[in-house]
Amino acid sequence: MKLPLIIGCLILAGCKSIPYAMIDGSQSKVSDADNYNVEIVAIDGAFQSGKLTKNIKPGYHTVHLSTTGPLRSRKATSTLVYPLVAKECMRYVVTAQHGPSNKDAWEIRVLDERLIPTCTPSPVEPEQVVVIPNYAKPSSEVSCLTANELTQQTTPVVLLNSVAACIKSQDYDSAISGYFLAGAYAYFDTLRVPNKPSHEVVELIKKDSIWTLSALEQQHFEQKLAEYLGSEQKQTACSWVISVGEPDYAPLYMQQHQPNDAVITETTTELPAEIKDTLFKATLTDYLGCPLP
Repeated sequence: MKLPLIIGCLILAGCKSIPYAMIDGSQSKVSDADNYNVEIVAIDGAFQSGKLTKNIKPGYHTVHLSTTGPLRSRKATSTLVYPLVAKECMRYVVTAQHGPSNKDAWEIRVLDERLIPTCTPSPVEPEQVVVIPNYAKPSSEVSCLTANELTQQTTPVVLLNSVAACIKSQDYDSAISGYFLAGAYAYFDTLRVPNKPSHEVVELIKKDSIWTLSALEQQHFEQKLAEYLGSEQKQTACSWVISVGEPDYAPLYMQQHQPNDAVITETTTELPAEIKDTLFKATLTDYLGCPLP
């Protein structure tokens, strides 16, 4: 019954293979007595059945691998994490490299990365160049700013670039503080700048800052942020944003972002204190999910 389906797929032009990647833990070095195969325990939190090879989708994956080598101590670690940014049609040959004389300490070693001959990669599409306008860039290089260095005058342009710098230096506490304040201030600015196309500038700023980080760097930050949000520290973050206060700058970065054919009109963001207070409370409750002070 399967033969007609196979023939039909060969005839139809629409039957194309989907690009994939492969983790291969079955090719340890025979010439190295301390090099062993590895079994795939889990991929992105989904448990596997201890296979030595597995096809995966291209992209970032967290792979848990277990050594097949001998471990003498019950306290020895048999499973390690392998962060992998898998490319289309690539086979990743990974092994367990034990210490000399069968010591329990071991590490994951990548022996080879090679193309899979039977895999057809996706057509190469011309890369779209995203032009970041000057008003969406900081005027000078931004380093990692700590929570104590952030004020009401710190714009989302500076904040998001600071977050990227903090993630790079693995200062996740400062990165989380900056991320909270950047989101709050950007949301506040969308409330006082009514032109919706202008709001898209926030995505451009992200592309020029945190989106330039590697997949692994972004993954680490997302994990730290998830842990933070799942703890009682969320209330601490709300209190801190309240203590910093509502933005005290003109959102020029957002006002200047207009479609090419738009007629730029002068709009004021100098709002009465009562209205600014109302918008800031809306930011706290609607965007950050904080209880009102």
